[in-house]
Amino acid sequence: MSQRSFIYDLLSGALLLGSLYFFYQATSFLMGRDYVASVLTAGIALVVVRVGVEVGRMALVLRRREREGAGGRAGA
Repeated sequence: MSQRSFIYDLLSGALLLGSLYFFYQATSFLMGRDYVASVLTAGIALVVVRVGVEVGRMALVLRRREREGAGGRAGA
């Protein structure tokens, strides 16, 4: 596993864990009956989750390309 895919994996995990903070804040706003702030914060949390998933996909694609490249060179 290359250093770049490892960094992407760490970043993906950090984004997914960070989104939990936004979901927590959204529930806190709901408890305070601040519905507009709750919806906006939940929207931010969903965007952060989406970005985390995309970064994780990039790490998977990078690892797959590395494996295919290494396999192709070994067979040549």
